[in-house]
Amino acid sequence: MNYKPHAIREQDAAKYLGLGRTKFRELVKEGHLPPAYWIGGVKVWITTELEQTFNQMIGAANDNFPEDRVDSWDDVIASAECETGGSDD
Repeated sequence: MNYKPHAIREQDAAKYLGLGRTKFRELVKEGHLPPAYWIGGVKVWITTELEQTFNQMIGAANDNFPEDRVDSWDDVIASAECETGGSDD
């Protein structure tokens, strides 16, 4: 059976988004990615929440930068903050 998991652990969540674990943790800590849930003592992320948030971040970056430019994650985050009016800090 081939299926998409509903919840995944940190290492898999980072891989799911194409990120390293350190960058994933940083984005979660800063509030750019959704927080984890504790289910039965296991820390997991909901895949649909990750997809939605990540797609919004990438969409904002694409709206603010030319297509031929390769952006750093800092540029993507700054672009998303401009699009939404700032960070939640």
